[in-house]
Amino acid sequence: MGAYLSKEELDQACWPVYQRLLAELGERYANWIVFIEPQSENYFLGQDDVEILNRARKRYPSAQFFGYRLNEDTFVDRL
Repeated sequence: MGAYLSKEELDQACWPVYQRLLAELGERYANWIVFIEPQSENYFLGQDDVEILNRARKRYPSAQFFGYRLNEDTFVDRL
């Protein structure tokens, strides 16, 4: 998965991880943002998207991430 993924491909790769996280974390972290790195399936959780992205980039400097909000209106975006 080293190549650049389109928004749709990235969403498709991250969506199953998001579904698991929503079931596990959704009630306790409702409306928080989660960024997912699709290759490792590691995630970064928080309320401030800039802070989350900084943590994610520190761990995976050249990776792509897809962000979701832990609620019914899930979509954040590719980052």
